[in-house]
Amino acid sequence: MMKKVFSSKRNISILVALGLLVSSISLSIFIQKNSQKRVHSHRQEKIKSRPKEFDIKENNTISDSFSTHLPLVIIDTKGENPKAGVAWDKEKGYFAPLDIDPYVDGNITIIDNEKSINNIKSKPTNKSDILIRQRGNTSIRFPKKQYLIKTTNKDGSKNKQDILGMGKEWEWVLNISYIDRTLLRNYMALNIAGKVMPYTPDVRYCEVVMKDDDKYTYEGVYLMMENVKQGEDRVSISEYDNKFTKSSYLLRRDRFEEDAILLDNYSTKNKLPVGYLEVKYPKKDEITKKTIDYITNDINKFEESIYSSDIDEFYKYRDYIDVESFIDYFIINEFFANYDSGYHSTYIYKENGSKINMGPVWDFDMCLDNDIKSQNVLKIDSTAMHDAPWFSQLLRDSNFTKKLIDRYKYLRKDILSEKNLIKYIDETVMFLGPSIERDTLRWKYQSEYNTEVEKMKFVIREHGKWLDENIDSLYQFSEFRENEKNQSTLEKAKSFILGDDKKTMITSVLSIIFIGIFVVSIILVQRD
Repeated sequence: MMKKVFSSKRNISILVALGLLVSSISLSIFIQKNSQKRVHSHRQEKIKSRPKEFDIKENNTISDSFSTHLPLVIIDTKGENPKAGVAWDKEKGYFAPLDIDPYVDGNITIIDNEKSINNIKSKPTNKSDILIRQRGNTSIRFPKKQYLIKTTNKDGSKNKQDILGMGKEWEWVLNISYIDRTLLRNYMALNIAGKVMPYTPDVRYCEVVMKDDDKYTYEGVYLMMENVKQGEDRVSISEYDNKFTKSSYLLRRDRFEEDAILLDNYSTKNKLPVGYLEVKYPKKDEITKKTIDYITNDINKFEESIYSSDIDEFYKYRDYIDVESFIDYFIINEFFANYDSGYHSTYIYKENGSKINMGPVWDFDMCLDNDIKSQNVLKIDSTAMHDAPWFSQLLRDSNFTKKLIDRYKYLRKDILSEKNLIKYIDETVMFLGPSIERDTLRWKYQSEYNTEVEKMKFVIREHGKWLDENIDSLYQFSEFRENEKNQSTLEKAKSFILGDDKKTMITSVLSIIFIGIFVVSIILVQRD
């Protein structure tokens, strides 16, 4: 009888141990999947040979012997130029959608041979039919165009591709701003932000060639990059089910758009910030009015609290937002002097049942004193984000301001240090090598390349130095001071554990707990 009891206990212990083993393996897969290391193109294994020969002919055509050390992207639209979907409407005062289908059919070939040169004739690593159009608003006026690409099957259905190691998707952006002579701003700022903020889009350098029959036209250096959208390898929030009112969501603050779902939220109705909040996810053809109302109410509760003059009502804002994400968003955009942030191309997301997060960050082509509008010349000895929608109100809280200042000082020790960023720029310029000259020949920029790079470095040094000495000046906007003695020990522990990589640290701690339980179970089995 006793043997049966011990045998039963032993079997139960074995089952528990096996269950925990499966859970540990599943968790490890989850951690690996959700904590992939960001790839910095210029830090990949060095390529010994970098072809310098570049014979550009009339109309910027090149021969099929063209080679590059960067990934090579070849686009063939059978001679049809991709169109823009919007145009500036003087009467309306905004970019209005055109009554045309801007997408043209074509195909894309991507050549990215590891440790070797990429040639037009080389074996492709990706190939697909595509739909392609011009993207952007102001940028559609520039000579060097940016593109949105959708990889498709022959029947027009989605053909998800893992392009340059950035995960499987069917929507991609070829992005480089004509006004950023350095080719560095978006690449550096997004990669640096990716060390701090989750879901920051991945970027890869490449060179682009347009094909028409046997003719190849060189288009220059670009960034192949992720766009901001809901998805497993993008902003990984749960999928929408229109049977339920509540939902995860992704919003964007930007200019007015006629065909977008724009929220009639508290600040918009009261004409408080600049811009409009657009629902990017759930999608327009799926979302119900009840869900739109739910999202609107969610934003209203947050906005009503931060614009309140009542201290108790004001402090409710912390029930609605992930404060750390707002702080990191502020610091990244302020440090890189990104005047557009907070007003345009500003994203906000929320996982159902969680809090509102700021991000992902996006669009740094005009940062570091590169704004084409003459009235927006960078003020090195000032902050700009203190005026941005929502942030101007959050800074009324001295506790928020203190956390922001402490976080800034922490990030300046390494990730945002002058030494790290100047080195990052120099290494990237060296990596781009002869492709810089090729891009210059193609677009015949007015300014000299090295001068523009030095301008970036100057702003990083001087604006960073000013922030180091004057970041405390943000306290001038604070009017509420709440005693922090009520902060629980659990919250302090959470703050310590999260550090600057929240998702990785949380999953690592959970993994340790599971493994510990598993080991204890094994010991119990052995004792039995």
